[in-house]
Amino acid sequence: MNEAQPPETPAEPPYPEAAQPTLGELLVAARERWNLSAADVARQLRLGLRQVESLEANRFEALPGNTFVRGFIRNYAKVVQLDAAAFLDAYERCRPQSPPREIVAAAERIEFTNKPTPKWVWYAAAVAVLAVTLPLLMYFALHDESIPAKPHAPARTAGSVLPNPAQTPLALPAPQIVPQGAGPNPASGVAASAAPDMRSTAVPSALEATPLAAGDGAALSMRFDGDAWVEIRDQSGKKIFSRLNRAGSEQVVRGTPPFALVVGNAAQVRITYNGKPVDLAPYIRVNVARLTLE
Repeated sequence: MNEAQPPETPAEPPYPEAAQPTLGELLVAARERWNLSAADVARQLRLGLRQVESLEANRFEALPGNTFVRGFIRNYAKVVQLDAAAFLDAYERCRPQSPPREIVAAAERIEFTNKPTPKWVWYAAAVAVLAVTLPLLMYFALHDESIPAKPHAPARTAGSVLPNPAQTPLALPAPQIVPQGAGPNPASGVAASAAPDMRSTAVPSALEATPLAAGDGAALSMRFDGDAWVEIRDQSGKKIFSRLNRAGSEQVVRGTPPFALVVGNAAQVRITYNGKPVDLAPYIRVNVARLTLE
């Protein structure tokens, strides 16, 4: 198949200078020189036929925009193998010239002020911060159940507010304290030696003399494998035992049940109530057990 040969380019332009042909006229004339139809050009440019027809009819408003139209013109010039400069000059003469839009600086409508921030804004911010942080601080202060390090606080007097056992050092309560193995208790007539001896043979001699609380009523025995703090209240709500107990020591407390117990470092404490062992594991929360023995 013989390839089409372009006709000889005339020495003079096909239009006189005074005629000033439009872009569309130039494109149609160049296309017809190659015996091409508008559809042929559309296929080579990969454009729609309506876009090519709009370009040749100078209907630029039907095309995407100035940048795209200039690209179409350059590609069209490559198809007809002519310099695109004449086509672009004709396009600039033909395309509608839109008046430049007035640009209004946004800064003209912005008002700047050097007024200081009112004091009430700072006060409101401070109140908001306190409203958020103060309840948290109170919550952690009231729920800190760590074991106190030194039991050297004075004993609570009658009618005073119950302190937080995790924050208040412990004091020895009112119940009678007698060494294990001592003579009869003059107040109760019960020999202290009658209390069950629950000391471990491995307890050091320095700890064997730990006093045991004794009295009338139900018996509650405690053995401490590690340092642990214990508070016990009887039926009336009176605190009958409250102290830090050293590892290896034992205590026996008697009173009127039910007993309300708070046991710090509960995993290191073994309790026997009326001869029956008490499992503290279900009551431990953050290493502190709270329970009532009927």
